[in-house]
Amino acid sequence: MDMKNIDGSILEGGGQILRLSVAFSCLFQQPIKITKIRAGRSNPGLKAQHLSGINLVKEMCRANTNGDQLNSCELSFYPKTLRMGNFNLNVNSQTAASIPLMIQSVLPVAIFSNQNSSITMKGGTDVSFSPSMDYVTNILFPIYKLFGIDCEAHIIKRGFYPKGRGEVLLTVNPIVGYLKPIEINKFGDQPAIKGIIFISGPKHQINKINQIVKDIAIAVKNKLNLSGYHKVTIHTEIGDSEGSGGSLVLVADTGKCLLGSSSLYDMRKSTVDSITDEACHKLLLELEVKSCVDAYTMDNLIIFMALANGKSLVKCREITLHTKTAIHIAEQFTNAKFSIKQTEDGLNEIVCNGIKLKII
Repeated sequence: MDMKNIDGSILEGGGQILRLSVAFSCLFQQPIKITKIRAGRSNPGLKAQHLSGINLVKEMCRANTNGDQLNSCELSFYPKTLRMGNFNLNVNSQTAASIPLMIQSVLPVAIFSNQNSSITMKGGTDVSFSPSMDYVTNILFPIYKLFGIDCEAHIIKRGFYPKGRGEVLLTVNPIVGYLKPIEINKFGDQPAIKGIIFISGPKHQINKINQIVKDIAIAVKNKLNLSGYHKVTIHTEIGDSEGSGGSLVLVADTGKCLLGSSSLYDMRKSTVDSITDEACHKLLLELEVKSCVDAYTMDNLIIFMALANGKSLVKCREITLHTKTAIHIAEQFTNAKFSIKQTEDGLNEIVCNGIKLKII
């Protein structure tokens, strides 16, 4: 098969192009060359978290590679047959590389294996420029189930910037038949909102951490109540990790759809107001216009919509640059065609006729 060339600087121009391209390459046994990797960034080229995801997929399809090293601006990836059977993979980034973004690379590949996969990843669970693991398990995974994707992530240990050292065990069962098309275009009822607060820090500051958690919980409830949302429950956890940090994830369940938002807590510079303002603001943006998925979730659905058996339809508030990039990459590798139209209520409806992928 001829080499497919991918411009790593196009649109979003970041790690998403790498993650999706390598996943598609593995699934279709399509050799690829990605050039100008993160060319528009202040620190271009491959970083530790990109290499961690690439190495996982590389092992799953026994790929040969060139350029898979730190700061490389070109990567050639030559996949072979997808590994079949029950296997265990272990990747240790030795940094705070985002584990949620590693999952973005490996999950589309793992679901097309013919037996269960068990993948241990070490790095950051709650880090900047990435969703937190609580967002992944409470928002993304439940929506993925609509496609027929059966996966779980067990957070063994949290990891924060700069040390990382978090650990997650991802287990994935193969899909039965084909990925199902999804339809998420009805908002549902007044949402029940769940807040998930996790804060970790040194033991000698445990009293301070307890107070921070209580203050965040009160602030979240007050801010959502003021906006007319009164069905709010809060789950809190105080952890023991090698670093200090935390996250706040909000999950709104309308009975028809799940919408989420998240923000990070940095013990050195965050305040209760900063973490709660950010998460509440992002969620309220979606709820006020009755979006059916939030802006971050949308781009994560594109690859599965492209591979599904039939027509998928999802209604969202915003078409982000990440979503446009995911669509562009999906159309580079597949015959799936996406269309976007604005609805009467001012939202965006994304429709895709999937290619009905099945790997035997």
